[in-house]
Amino acid sequence: MLQILINRELRQRKVYVTVVLMAIFLTALYMLYDDYSDIVTFLVNLGLLAFVRRKRYFIVTSLTATLAYILFSFFGNYATESIFHLFNLGIDQWSGWLFEVVGEIIVTACMLAVTISFRLLQKRYTRQFSDDLMLNVIVSALVVVAIAFFAITTAADNYNIGSGFLGILMIILVAILLINAGTFIYLFYSYTMRVQAHRQALERHQYDIYVDNLESSYQNLRKFRHDYQNILLSLGEYIDTANDAELKRYFDSVVDRSQQSLTRDFGHFDNLEQIKDKALKAIIQNKFSEARQAGLQVRLEADTPVENLAIDPVTLARVSGILLDNAIEAATGQPDGQIAVAVVTYPKMVELMFTNTLRQPIQRLDQLLVAGNTSKGSGHGQGLATVRELLDPLDNVTYEIGAQQRFEFIISIESE
Repeated sequence: MLQILINRELRQRKVYVTVVLMAIFLTALYMLYDDYSDIVTFLVNLGLLAFVRRKRYFIVTSLTATLAYILFSFFGNYATESIFHLFNLGIDQWSGWLFEVVGEIIVTACMLAVTISFRLLQKRYTRQFSDDLMLNVIVSALVVVAIAFFAITTAADNYNIGSGFLGILMIILVAILLINAGTFIYLFYSYTMRVQAHRQALERHQYDIYVDNLESSYQNLRKFRHDYQNILLSLGEYIDTANDAELKRYFDSVVDRSQQSLTRDFGHFDNLEQIKDKALKAIIQNKFSEARQAGLQVRLEADTPVENLAIDPVTLARVSGILLDNAIEAATGQPDGQIAVAVVTYPKMVELMFTNTLRQPIQRLDQLLVAGNTSKGSGHGQGLATVRELLDPLDNVTYEIGAQQRFEFIISIESE
């Protein structure tokens, strides 16, 4: 049942039937001959491998559950005896069943704690628990510990080792296990940090290439606009000397339409030169261009140069992109739809304010940051939840939301 709680893909009817049959078999085995019941329990539990695709992950959960059960069962007796001693309860016929019940409650509570902890770790470090190399390391460490556990318990059952000496062996083994666990956690953390640093470096490199290509595209577009205007002017001289009135009317209409389009520079915005941070500048320029082409008014407020923001540039780009995409989507179709970005610089802090007009006030602001909460339909509602996930871990970054006459998302970045 613990495996079913940990492994979601085991939650199917045929697995439940298999678990019931396994429980009956193991109960009968324990009642008849329990010397090797722990080992057999683990081996039978591995039969559930047939129902899962993530074999290594399942072996990790199986070993963890088995070792936790053996450990808590052993120390659960001492815990139960301590409880009986605390309440001055003797172990006789009438209290024997109570002793068993209390012991099983303690062990079950500990096992549920292990399950909950495992689920939290798996949710927190999803990528690490999907990495084959990491799972191989975990499996190897757990196998070594499992062999030691099984060796001690089997020797105790077969050679009548006293409970006192067995307790000493178990304590030594637990100490070794804690040392190994501490070492593994350190290596696990170091590995995670290296992977994260490599991923961030790769993201920064890819984003720098994107920003450079974007700036190059805008420069080429402006050059093309200039050349296109010169070509139209030169063609106009030839057409004026021709005696074709219909051709002249057609050319004049083409020039009028072209002038209307060319005079609107979708890539130039007031105060954009104040944004020295390349990541933020590229996102604002790109999203403002999309907004203008969608017929929206755009405004950028930045009175002083903005550079060296104390935040990862890729994180800033992702957050800014999501907020501006949401702003464009919300304002599109409104009669006077507008989006704006304001950058306010303080001695030790920079505030970024992303705003857009609203059709109507939003009543439940607390629901905006919940994944899947949206009026756009299935598959939407992840944007602001992603923003929260990106900003919450940053100690020097705070944010606030307002949504009355217009939607506002204010990010405060403190200098480190």
